Amino acid sequence: MPGHCPVCAAPRRFLPPLGGVQADTSFRESLHCETCRCISRHRAAVAVLAEAVPDLPRARVYITEQASLLFMALRKRIGKLEGSEFVRSLRRRHALSAWMLAQGCRSYVRFQDVTALSFRAGSKDAVVSFDVLEHVPDYRKALREFARVLKPGGVLVMTVPFYAASASSETIAYVDREGKLQTLGPPEYHGDPVSQGVLCFHHLGWDLLAEMRAAGFAEAEALRVSDAGQGIPEPLWLFRARR
Repeated sequence: MPGHCPVCAAPRRFLPPLGGVQADTSFRESLHCETCRCISRHRAAVAVLAEAVPDLPRARVYITEQASLLFMALRKRIGKLEGSEFVRSLRRRHALSAWMLAQGCRSYVRFQDVTALSFRAGSKDAVVSFDVLEHVPDYRKALREFARVLKPGGVLVMTVPFYAASASSETIAYVDREGKLQTLGPPEYHGDPVSQGVLCFHHLGWDLLAEMRAAGFAEAEALRVSDAGQGIPEPLWLFRARR
């Protein structure tokens, strides 16, 4: 499938899933770019980011991942890109950094907790987060941190597994006052590039927009993005907020 990759900012071909397209194929998580290997969800978000931040090559951008193909691809376009992983183990971060170096990317993997970022207030032009918020026990605190580190007018571009049929978000796991993990029903784990699976705490619905505004964003909107020419053949939900 030929088209233009927003991540590479160049003409590319998008590869179908192994085994071909089936009736239940999710294009959100497939159609890898032949060069950067990023998927439709990544391309949709980067297209929105590039539109919101015209001078992207010189922008100060924080992305809530680092040991990933997407980070390595964006680093070629954004000179002041910073990323991180929620990995406390120094040994594990060394291993991830070595993996990145083997891919041709010299970047030491940093630890960040999105509910307590180390960046100065107003120090970023953009924050980008892909399917992270649902794994944060206190996601409202993470939203406040995203707003804090953005400069006035800065933009947040974010994806989550969005429950568009739900007016309200649902908590399916939480950490109690004693610091113990509690689940409301069978635990739900999602795939993760740097671990064997990560627990989901929330099913996020339409009230997420109100939570973004309450966190300090002047504007917040849900977008349906599709563009077959960019390898996004079916509409995908994204969130964009302006500080």
